Amino acid sequence: MKKAIFLSSTLVAFLGSASTVLAQSSVPIQIKTPPVGINPATPVGTLLSNALTIVFVVAALAVLFMLIQGAFSWITSGGDKEKVASARKGIIAALVGLALLALAFVITRVVGQVVNLDILNLRSIPTLDKQCSPGQVYDPQVSDCVTERSR
Repeated sequence: MKKAIFLSSTLVAFLGSASTVLAQSSVPIQIKTPPVGINPATPVGTLLSNALTIVFVVAALAVLFMLIQGAFSWITSGGDKEKVASARKGIIAALVGLALLALAFVITRVVGQVVNLDILNLRSIPTLDKQCSPGQVYDPQVSDCVTERSR
């Protein structure tokens, strides 16, 4: 009990004695409010690639949470074999999920390379009827090929 009181008082004293941050800037920060919702002019390809990236990030965070939960339950099992086995199953499930996530990412990249399409950075969905020359991309807003720099 004395150790807990000492540690908590030390933590409070440390946080209470915070010094000045030296990373201050003389340039005022201007925060612009982003528009609400999805811009109707956003290409469908951009929406799909952003959605796929969000799915990968959420899945990676879920795997991290499952690993932490399994490790915590292993630590707090107190040597009980059933609780340790349950924690081990949770950690193994998280690692299998991580392997499947990595495999899905690799498959996405390999398929993208095979069909010459970067699925995670899709500006517009290519069509078979309009072939653009190298260095150009199809812009659905103008329904024609444009150079990549002009977008």
